[in-house]
Amino acid sequence: MATKEDDIYAYGLSVALTKVAAPSTVGLYSSCPRRIQGLLRKIETNMKKESERREKKYPPAQKKGSLWNFLSILLRMIFYWPKWSDKHKERKNFQYIFIRFNAWHFTGTDKLWAGLVITLCESFQTIFGRFLVSIFRTSQQIDESVRKTIKESCEKEWIAKTICCLPLWLLALVTAPLVIGLIAVVIIVGFPVGDSSDDGITAFESMAIATLGLPAAGAMRFTFLLSKNLMFSQDFNIQRLMDKPRMSTQLGFMNEVRKEVEVLTNFIRFMEVYERRNIRVVLEITNLDRCTPEKIVGVLEAINILLSGENVPFISILAIDPRVIVKSVESSKSFEGMDKNGYLFLNRIVTLPFTVPEMEISSKRSVFRKLVERQSEFPEDDEIEESQEISYKAERSQVLEESFMESGILYESQIPLISSTPDRREHNVTIQKTVKDLIKESLRVISDEGTEGTFNDYLMENSIYMRRIINSVRVSIIIMAARKRELPPAKEVAAWIVLANQWPCRLSWILQCIEDDEQRAAIDKNVTGEDSIDETKCLWDVFCESRIELHLIKDQIKNLLEMDGDPELFEMFLKKDFLFTIKKAKFFKVFTVNLDQSIKKELEIIRGSKSLKDTIKSEKTTPLKTGLVLQMNEDDVCKEMKKLKFNETNDGKYMQRIKENNLNGRALLFGHNNEIKNALQMSMGEWTDFSIHFLGIKPQAVCPARDSSPYLTSVQPSAISVENLVVGESTRA
Repeated sequence: MATKEDDIYAYGLSVALTKVAAPSTVGLYSSCPRRIQGLLRKIETNMKKESERREKKYPPAQKKGSLWNFLSILLRMIFYWPKWSDKHKERKNFQYIFIRFNAWHFTGTDKLWAGLVITLCESFQTIFGRFLVSIFRTSQQIDESVRKTIKESCEKEWIAKTICCLPLWLLALVTAPLVIGLIAVVIIVGFPVGDSSDDGITAFESMAIATLGLPAAGAMRFTFLLSKNLMFSQDFNIQRLMDKPRMSTQLGFMNEVRKEVEVLTNFIRFMEVYERRNIRVVLEITNLDRCTPEKIVGVLEAINILLSGENVPFISILAIDPRVIVKSVESSKSFEGMDKNGYLFLNRIVTLPFTVPEMEISSKRSVFRKLVERQSEFPEDDEIEESQEISYKAERSQVLEESFMESGILYESQIPLISSTPDRREHNVTIQKTVKDLIKESLRVISDEGTEGTFNDYLMENSIYMRRIINSVRVSIIIMAARKRELPPAKEVAAWIVLANQWPCRLSWILQCIEDDEQRAAIDKNVTGEDSIDETKCLWDVFCESRIELHLIKDQIKNLLEMDGDPELFEMFLKKDFLFTIKKAKFFKVFTVNLDQSIKKELEIIRGSKSLKDTIKSEKTTPLKTGLVLQMNEDDVCKEMKKLKFNETNDGKYMQRIKENNLNGRALLFGHNNEIKNALQMSMGEWTDFSIHFLGIKPQAVCPARDSSPYLTSVQPSAISVENLVVGESTRA
């Protein structure tokens, strides 16, 4: 299932990940686990290539694998404290360390999130060496007094450890020859033995004890701690604490894990100062949606608390099916007594949402052919990793130049993620400049206070919200360019990203209505003569035609509606400031990676279930959809009734009574069944067919004088007005 589109999506996300500031949490959303695995492999390969290219231009301070490098780093750990500052962030070279956490492997543990920290510990020991990590734990115990010393020091990078105001390295340098010389004398001459009253011998013994005592005690303590760290690593200690019956629920256990994350962070900072380059730990979390709700919530909270502190060098990628995660979060016991909304909980954690769009028809056919041929969905050869191009058609421009990588970040290096061949470099210059300018312009119009500053009312003060918009703009434009699509104006790009970010439920509803209308037009082609819808219609008109239907199901989608912003701002956005049409929506839909597709899927299921309610197999008595009935006038009702093929004599009488009583779609939907039946004066059989066809999908009707509709609380049917109805707010009579 390695598709050309997935190569582009992986490339776009790779570019974004080289720009985001740590700590960050990326939501990689897809319902296909195998597709996610392929994307993660491609992302990892692309980012490693980018790291290698940067190292060639900005080589690190030390070369790995040399004996001198190993001895040098040991001496630095033992005798110096590293001083890490914000200036280190401006370095051009990066190293990306990828760690895969398969949550399913730890699902049997009491605390799944502790398994995440254990995976980090084991990975660090594998990558850097267990001995080196143990030396760091023993010699670099940074407490508040040490932090104060480091902060007050005038040194740029390395601060010497001191004892009694003397550098530790100087004491070691002075003491070492004395100790070595004294040991040599003892070995050669032998330790003198005499009477204790002999002053010479007593003085020699005192000097030997004084010379060997303090250094020996320090060396013994260091050796003991080092041996302890080598024999009992921190991941072993965490596992031991987890095995205790009550310890895993105590504060001390969480504190122990927090300290371990702090040690790993300090180790990365030490290596950054020593190697003179930035290091980012990319933590890939997979199969979390296969675990129980309580453990899922625990991992998400651990990411939010443990891996999101200040200056933490972690980029977490949540590779999940959001629909499963949201339902698990909402069913968790941790949310008892709270307002359960899994979408809001997830949005508070994720700073860059990336929803993998649905595969195109050609890609689906290709995957199907591969499955028929019994080929792997994700072949392991990964030709893209071995070549210097993305594995889509050679004639597509690669849009992969230095200025393209630099777009949006001034101090970033200008090295391409995947270098283009020399003969294409000149061909892509214009496209690269256009993409770079479009990204900058799209971000500018959002914050501009000038004549184009129409986004002021639509920006939230939440910094996470702003980061989501910035990251989504960059990724979307990169994908547009990589797919060789005509780039839209910057204002339209920015507006669409803000729309999807601010009102995900309402936008998903509009897109679902458009999709249903297109399918209905194709089905009714033989009757209407048209197989498509009017693409010049504004999205606000689409919403107006269907918002009563949305209001009827608002109780079922309460959590989805709570994700949306102010309804009045939504109306102003689509009705006044940005007049998006169906044609524009269909264009942007392919590149809308910041809109969770599971929301649209949920609306599709709820909307589709309405048409299945009380369905009768008879072709002529198939219930109509709520949205279709709501839009009918008296003539449409009469025209639709002809499909029921009543007696011709009665048919004319019924149509006359429909017009006399003004029985349009809204009157049929919100009126009382008995009143409609009395007005039409139908026979029992004809009323049954009419009721199933027109009223089978309506809410259970009750007499307005005795009760109120369960779907429109405190609202009488005659008081409903499309103009006054606002979805998501209580309706006023």
